[in-house]
Amino acid sequence: MASRSSLSSSSSSFEPHSGVLLIRICDAQGISVPSEVDLPQPPPSLPLPNQRNRDSSSSRKQHWWLPYVVVEFDKNEIMVDALAGDTQNPIYQYRAPFDVSRSSDVSISIYLRPSPESRNTTSNNHSSTTRHADYFLGGVKLQPNFDSTRLDDQVLQITNGTGMMHVQLWYKPQQQAPPITFDSFDLLRVIGRGSFGKVYVVRKKDTNRIYAMKVLRKSRIISRSEVTHTMAEKTVLAQIRNPFVVPLKFAFQSPDKLYLVLAFINGGELFHHLQVQGRFDENRSRFYTAELLSALECLHDLNVVYRDLKPENILINQNGHIALCDFGLCKLNMTENERTNTFCGTPEYIAPELLLGHGYNDLIFPDDISDDISDDAKSLLHGLLTKDPERRLGNNGSADIKNHPFFSKHIDWDLLIQKKVQPPFKPNVENAYDTTNFDDEFTSEAPLESMVDESQISKTMQEQFAGFTYNPANDGVLGGSYKASSGGGGSSVTNHPHPHRW
Repeated sequence: MASRSSLSSSSSSFEPHSGVLLIRICDAQGISVPSEVDLPQPPPSLPLPNQRNRDSSSSRKQHWWLPYVVVEFDKNEIMVDALAGDTQNPIYQYRAPFDVSRSSDVSISIYLRPSPESRNTTSNNHSSTTRHADYFLGGVKLQPNFDSTRLDDQVLQITNGTGMMHVQLWYKPQQQAPPITFDSFDLLRVIGRGSFGKVYVVRKKDTNRIYAMKVLRKSRIISRSEVTHTMAEKTVLAQIRNPFVVPLKFAFQSPDKLYLVLAFINGGELFHHLQVQGRFDENRSRFYTAELLSALECLHDLNVVYRDLKPENILINQNGHIALCDFGLCKLNMTENERTNTFCGTPEYIAPELLLGHGYNDLIFPDDISDDISDDAKSLLHGLLTKDPERRLGNNGSADIKNHPFFSKHIDWDLLIQKKVQPPFKPNVENAYDTTNFDDEFTSEAPLESMVDESQISKTMQEQFAGFTYNPANDGVLGGSYKASSGGGGSSVTNHPHPHRW
């Protein structure tokens, strides 16, 4: 089992009351731009515009050379374009409200887009055209003070870059938080569909923050005897505090459905990016694997076995960090000496001891890739793919894996858990509600939640879902059974609201 060091550095026994954290990005000064960036000569300086629409694509194309920032609080991310200034001294003056459901750091990363001429290039590995990565210029990280309701005004040194950034925080606790219901959200787009329901991109009406909402039909869960797994998924998501796991924001229910509201991680699945690239180089593979190991350490520390690990269940956020999702098959309360024998998961990824046949043989690397893999990587794969679990690398704990030369020569685990290791790849994301990294089979579907006839679920069956309601910042405990809301149907796509300002 893992040590407590696998928990997020921002986790705390103290959780703030329900409320809103207002984050204002004011400006930055003294930013250094990579020498290879082809800036306009001389860089123009723009006056502060009067327009309120900060998401104008035409403005973005015209002012590509102004650095933008990605603001993250509790894995909820927004992208902010500069209003004016120049490349070294951008002006933002942008305020955004974030729902507070737990203690978390505020992370602000600064990027610069490549020039329009160099933005699209043809990859040497395949004939398709790929987007040139944005340049990382540094960032700041700060911890909000949830004990104070005063304006917190800070000028912070930019790390992994040069210059200073002016940031303001203001925490506004709610005296009496209203219950979270379906009517608290607008449906924007469908991004997934499964056996029990759909997954939507939604906007919370009071703060305009974007989330993913997983909607499950109780009747289907009951008919397939999946109540235990469903409740386990909610329980794990509510407990977990790790920077590489998709967090649960809210959970609520109606007589007919369950609703899980999660952070929307819109950089796409690891599976999608692996398909595009064909294969990752060792540096990128090591980075993803190290962050994944941190997430699994945290789960094992909570006596949870994941049981459906695959690239499709690993998401990439706007900055390039991973986020493990989909906990529907996890097993709770697994102590170190216990074993689970349930045949579950995805066939292509099931562990060898669960498959028929018990023959053992050496792992052979194909000739066409053997020369591209280092000896340390081959040793790691040999150890992890040993069919006998008693001899497999990691059988004696995650420290054996972390101390393997493939990781120990390159990874500072303390920096990694603080998300201070810069990702080797940043996905192309236009804004907080961009869904271009998801399958258009789903995103082209109208975001309409189906109405269900009057519930035929008995009181006894309803009691199986007692404790599903979850709003940690509101009351600190799991709620009871469902509370019927005034809604149950969907809503049409609405226009993105104007940004807030101070």
